[in-house]
Amino acid sequence: MATADPTEAEFLLPDNILTEIFSYLQIRDLLRMARVCKRWKRLAYERPLWKRVNLAPYSRRLDGRAMWRIVRQFFTPSLKSLTLAGHLHSGRTGEIVSTPLLLELKSRAPSLQHFCITTADLTAVNLSDLPESLSTLETRNCEIPPRWFKSLELDGAFRNLRAVDLSCCSRVSDPDVIDICHVSSLKVLKLSWCYRVTDSSVQHLSEKLTQLERLDLEGCKITDVSLHHIGRHLKHLTFLNVSQCRQVTQAGLDGVKTMLKHLEHLCLDSCTPINIPNLPTL
Repeated sequence: MATADPTEAEFLLPDNILTEIFSYLQIRDLLRMARVCKRWKRLAYERPLWKRVNLAPYSRRLDGRAMWRIVRQFFTPSLKSLTLAGHLHSGRTGEIVSTPLLLELKSRAPSLQHFCITTADLTAVNLSDLPESLSTLETRNCEIPPRWFKSLELDGAFRNLRAVDLSCCSRVSDPDVIDICHVSSLKVLKLSWCYRVTDSSVQHLSEKLTQLERLDLEGCKITDVSLHHIGRHLKHLTFLNVSQCRQVTQAGLDGVKTMLKHLEHLCLDSCTPINIPNLPTL
């Protein structure tokens, strides 16, 4: 019984099936598939395959020039999610992003919803360079300049923003947190190991970001004063992380247990020995 040649079998598959198969490939493999034939190249460039792009695994090979080529050749208004990794502490000169590149991204992907960049030096770029359509912004382990979020003071700026992750951004301090509070619709705020964050800004965010559902303060310089304001104002909170906050005491945590009726997870790693029954801890 004769069997079909693999190259002939490929042409028996309709475009929608091949596109579905291609959707499981990483970017590197997708670009390799584009070299097989004209048809595969056309399908590999289809917009649905470029809705969610993760370039973080290729950070060692990517530089500013390569990023320009990718943005201009592949990014379209269909792009919804972009993940990058920079060159902070790598010894390499130049960063993967710049103001002109981000403005080009803003122009080509005006509906971008999720932007994640890790280990990058962002001191030469502005928050306003990013698309204001963002609902999630992650800048984990990045170096950002003071008052990077000051542009949020403008009416309507980043009004769709729902989640901000600044984990391990060691330069983030109280004024930055206060600036973030201009986006009152935030649901998620992660400040783990932002050790310059103190009771002062936590009190402010508790009063302003009353819709928060998840708050991560691991390693921040907070005390029971912060817990009091969190319990008093953040009534929608379901997740709270105060691990490594060694000035937090049993009294402060008792208040949180009493006031936050919807709290489901409370992370307490390396805190003062405490006892909170009937509440899941991580």
